[in-house]
Amino acid sequence: MSETDERLIWFHGRECVHCKRLRPVVERVRAEGIPIVGLEVWHDDSNAQLMRGYGEAIKKACGGELGVPAFYNERTGKALCGNVSAERLREWAKE
Repeated sequence: MSETDERLIWFHGRECVHCKRLRPVVERVRAEGIPIVGLEVWHDDSNAQLMRGYGEAIKKACGGELGVPAFYNERTGKALCGNVSAERLREWAKE
C-alpha cells in the first residue's frame, strides 16, 4: 500500500489504557500483512483534526461518541470502535 492509497487508520491516545491493551492485536494483524497506520490523537492536533473529519462514521461505530481506540477505513468509509479481536479487525480491514 503506497502513501497515495486509502488507509486503514488506528486512532489512539498515548496514555489510553484501552489503546495499550489493543496494541498487541494491532501488531499481530500488521504482521499478517494488513497495513494499519497508527495515528496518536491526544498530543497531535493534525491527527485529532483528521479523526474529527471522520467523526460521523466513528461516532456511529462508537455509540455516539468520538473516542479512542477507533479505526477508520478510508476505502469503505466504515469505522470500528473499542477493544476488538484480531479476527474482527481482520474482517473489517478486508471488507
